[in-house]
Amino acid sequence: MPPIRGEEEKMLEAILFDFDDTLIHYKTSEEYGLTKALEECGVEVKSEYLLLYSEVNRKLWRLAEKGVLSTAELRLRRFETLIRETGIEVGISAKKLDERYLHHFAEVGKVEDGAFGMLRWLGGLSGLRKAIITNGFSDTQRRRIERTRIGDYFDQLYISGEMGAKKPEPEMFQMVLENLEISDPERVLIVGDNLVSDMMGGKKSGLLTCWYNPQRRDADIYAEYIDFEIPHLSCIRRLPFFAENMD
Repeated sequence: MPPIRGEEEKMLEAILFDFDDTLIHYKTSEEYGLTKALEECGVEVKSEYLLLYSEVNRKLWRLAEKGVLSTAELRLRRFETLIRETGIEVGISAKKLDERYLHHFAEVGKVEDGAFGMLRWLGGLSGLRKAIITNGFSDTQRRRIERTRIGDYFDQLYISGEMGAKKPEPEMFQMVLENLEISDPERVLIVGDNLVSDMMGGKKSGLLTCWYNPQRRDADIYAEYIDFEIPHLSCIRRLPFFAENMD
């Protein structure tokens, strides 16, 4: 197992990966799912519909991460808002539109650049457990993971919809650590793009954090929760505790 460099050398026991916008491109799935769902309802899809939905969905997920909104409420409200703001006639309820959207959403998955190469490399490191930790709905996430074959590279899969807790809630991370039988969270690294659910959530639960930031965003007030930052998934092998395993 790779050592963690620091005042006190420890062994890294596990690496956790967020799924959406870390291993897979969320927007590709989102646009395809919404386009197909609206087309089935006889709606001519316009770019402004896609932009509006994406913005509304992102804001609602932020509220869900803060515990202000349940995921069930999120699923309804995002389509109620889309229908109200655009005036489109879909002929079905917001609930049914959401179901159609999620069905198609799970049909397409664009894997992030460098993901497979990085995962194959990690697979060669003996003793290091690898898991996906994702917020989302069970059936949808499992279908996407299976379709992209991403799951072939992981030992465990943790989905908020199956666990009764979600990132950044400490309960989610605690359940993962217990399931992996890891008592020291500093022996675990989480890699993700989300500053709240991955970085803040991981750090507050005692994990090491690695921010995947291909767009070179400013971490702003969340900088204190970031131990490492990478612009590309291939850069994971350059992290200090993997140095001795470099090709």
